[in-house]
Amino acid sequence: MFKWIKRHRIISIVLVVIVVIGLMVRGAINMKRESDRKFQEEMVKEVKKNEKSIEEFVRSEDENKVVKTITIDYDSIEHNPMGGVMVDGYVNGDKELSFGVIISNNYVGDKREYNISGGISSKLDDFMTGDTN
Repeated sequence: MFKWIKRHRIISIVLVVIVVIGLMVRGAINMKRESDRKFQEEMVKEVKKNEKSIEEFVRSEDENKVVKTITIDYDSIEHNPMGGVMVDGYVNGDKELSFGVIISNNYVGDKREYNISGGISSKLDDFMTGDTN
């Protein structure tokens, strides 16, 4: 074995370098996955912390009080490139009656404030206003 390594010294060095580079790439990929997983968990926490505000946002559009339940789709949570967290949801168990909100936060002095903005689907708008046309 050692005789072979002595004879093929250059090949051995190249193989060692390739293995080391492979291990470094694998480590970098694992670190990125872990970082992404932690970031996703933080976004889920932000959404859970603001469930009440999301519900208030949707119910503020409900003139006829027809919304019985509000479901937040936690699988839809994404980072908004402009800042904040985007999440979708639906009402009364009907996925066609959907809405989407953006949760952004600002610091006023030392205090953190959340802002909820978003929109509702045209079907949800028709459902809540009672428009059947």
